[in-house]
Amino acid sequence: MFYVITIGVIMGLANLIPGVSGGTIVLLGGLYERFVGAVASLSEFKFERKQLLFLVELFAGVIVGLLAFSSLIELSLTTVPSLMYGIFCGLVVGSVPVVLKNIKKFTPTSAVSFAVGVILVMAMAFSGARPGDDALLTHSLPAFLYDLLAGFVGAAAMVLPGLSGAFVLLLMGEYSRAISAINDRDLLIILFIGLGVVGGIVLVSKILKSLMKKRQNETFSFLLGLMIGSIPDLLTRTGEATRLSLLVPGVVLGVFLSYLLAVFERKNRPVCCGR
Repeated sequence: MFYVITIGVIMGLANLIPGVSGGTIVLLGGLYERFVGAVASLSEFKFERKQLLFLVELFAGVIVGLLAFSSLIELSLTTVPSLMYGIFCGLVVGSVPVVLKNIKKFTPTSAVSFAVGVILVMAMAFSGARPGDDALLTHSLPAFLYDLLAGFVGAAAMVLPGLSGAFVLLLMGEYSRAISAINDRDLLIILFIGLGVVGGIVLVSKILKSLMKKRQNETFSFLLGLMIGSIPDLLTRTGEATRLSLLVPGVVLGVFLSYLLAVFERKNRPVCCGR
């Protein structure tokens, strides 16, 4: 029990960092197969006591991790934003090879999927339409609906290897709002994001898994487009306050951390399918 909760706490910290997948932490902790099996059963509305208890322990740890470290993340974004966004950018850059390995053949449809991903994320980044950036803790119906959508998309996207929920929230301009809501214990915002997360896991995870099997090249090409398209936004997110002396080391550190995670993940990857 204590071990599962501890892994959950680390997973909660990972979920606060764009570019680090909470699923990777579960894998490193040796709980990957139990986690996938429990989530699969839950998405099929099969409730077994042992699996439910495991998920309760794990997500109790996640909540503790989120509450314990969200203030530190918010403080870092306020005091050294160039360093933090540099690290986020480096984590994204370092994750690109993981996604590339899942693109078996780059076809014309893959190229279109890649272009759609790039255009979509750049349109979100530079349109100024993302409510999360402008009003952190505003209570309004449009803001709550966007919270729901961001949680939904973020949770659904976590099915894809190498993609973190925090990264999706960052792309959608919801990241700072979510962190602030956790720190201020804004239960309404947390509720709507949480409802979106549950909906994304239960309703969309199966569709995405099917897409990965039937349209793997196109799915990962789209994901690659999202990642590449996000880099200019991450590098310029702080605007005129950007400090290259912090941004560049941040990028280097992020790439290095991503490399270390990839090495540890390969060493702990479960052997299956006769391999």
